[in-house]
Amino acid sequence: METIAAISENPRAKIQLDAALLESIYRQYYKNVYNYIAFRINNHFDAEELSALVFEKAVGKWGSYNPAYAVEGWLIGIAKNTVTDYLRVNKRRHLVALDSVTERASPSKLPEEIAVANEASRALIAAMAQLKDTERQILSMKFATDLKHREIAEILGMGESSVGVTVHRALKKLRKILEEDGA
Repeated sequence: METIAAISENPRAKIQLDAALLESIYRQYYKNVYNYIAFRINNHFDAEELSALVFEKAVGKWGSYNPAYAVEGWLIGIAKNTVTDYLRVNKRRHLVALDSVTERASPSKLPEEIAVANEASRALIAAMAQLKDTERQILSMKFATDLKHREIAEILGMGESSVGVTVHRALKKLRKILEEDGA
């Protein structure tokens, strides 16, 4: 039985994926995979399905995993491609997450609080939609999964400094868009 620690300790060895290792990987990285996907597609139920699909794909592609790289980065790379496929298929469909509807009926929040939160979310989603796809991907990786610039650079095949510059510029664009829209 291998562990996640064994993967990082011996980056040259091919690690056998068994049920215990898969469970360990799933428990450690599911939340970040889910957060990345949910941040990109804004639909809780589809994000859950796509997250499960990422781990299913990871099992199928385990033979191509290079232990010299972080498991999380490899999984987020699979998630990035899964989200790209999902968006391609669903680009004409506009869905509203059921979570946002349920929040409106939640007795724990005041209607004014819910309205303000929903408006801020809509404004941020609309502003994100105005960014380039690469900028959205990088911001999603940065803030939904807390990946470091180096890890994002590895996943996207770009330089670490380029990732930092893109984050800075994309955040600046978002602020400008939100200020112009009065959000």
